Amino acid sequence: MLIKRPEPTDVAWCSLSLHHLSTDGKRQLLTAICGTTHDFLMIYEPTLAEGEDREAFLERFRRVNRPAWPFLTSEEWDQVDQHVTTCDFPETDATWCALGRDAGFSQVRQIYLDPTGFYGLYRYDR
Repeated sequence: MLIKRPEPTDVAWCSLSLHHLSTDGKRQLLTAICGTTHDFLMIYEPTLAEGEDREAFLERFRRVNRPAWPFLTSEEWDQVDQHVTTCDFPETDATWCALGRDAGFSQVRQIYLDPTGFYGLYRYDR
């Protein structure tokens, strides 16, 4: 059921969800959010390192996170790896910012990169 708001929301937040979409799908969703958000949007999403492609990201994800998550059984790790391999499509910092500008946000910037370098926090201002 679609619920329509009588006015735009002040602030929107998306976390660990946009990276499941294609680049064009991300652009379309950001455009829709821009049209319904008055002040700003913040997202927290996987981010490719500079010069890194998706395959290198996946390799780095495995190299860094498998030893960092010893509490997972082999079966649980395999499920995580399968999900990331088939469902995760991170973007570079430059692409996350360009997508926001393409969507209609006037100012876009990364305001935080987690210590592992995997996840960026971005602010998209109207």
